[in-house]
Amino acid sequence: MPPSTDARNTRPAAAQRPVIDLREVCCGLVPAILAELANIQADEVDVLVRAGIEPEIISGFGAGGPWRLTFQASFGHGLARFTRRNADALPKVRLDTLVY
Repeated sequence: MPPSTDARNTRPAAAQRPVIDLREVCCGLVPAILAELANIQADEVDVLVRAGIEPEIISGFGAGGPWRLTFQASFGHGLARFTRRNADALPKVRLDTLVY
C-alpha cells in the first residue's frame, strides 16, 4: 500500500514529518529551534510553539537562511513549519567590513 499524501500537495503524509514540541519554551526559543534543526535530516519539520509567538519567531529568523519558515493553521498552539532550502539556491553572502 503506497503512503498517503497531504490534501494540499503530493508530499508524504505528516506522519513522516518530524514534530518538535517547544510549547513550554518561552526564553531562548529561536536558539532552541536552531539547535533542534541542526540535528534534523528531514527536509520538512513541524515545530509546536506557544500560541501567539509567531511575530517573535519571524523577527528572530528573518527571511534568509537554509530553512523557509511558514505558519500553519493550528488550534491551541502555534505550528511553525520549516522547509529546507536547496543549498545551491541560497545567496552567497560575504560579510566583510572592507567591502562596506
